[in-house]
Amino acid sequence: MPEGDALKDTTTKCDLPGAMTGTGEIRNGFAHLHVVMGVEGDRATAGHPTKRTSAPTSRAYVIPVT
Repeated sequence: MPEGDALKDTTTKCDLPGAMTGTGEIRNGFAHLHVVMGVEGDRATAGHPTKRTSAPTSRAYVIPVT
C-alpha cells in the first residue's frame, strides 16, 4: 500500500515461481489475504495476491477460529 494512503493497494508483479505463506480473513464474503513469497535468489515479495501475481495453482484454505 502507498505510505500515505492505507486504503489503496499497490500491485507488485512477480513472474517467478515461489513458496508462499500468508494470513487473512473473510471480508464481505471474500478472502482478504496477505502473503509472502520466497523466490529465487534468496528474495521475498509480499502483498495481496491477485490474478496477475498468483500462480495458477494457488489455493486458500479457510480454517475457522472460535
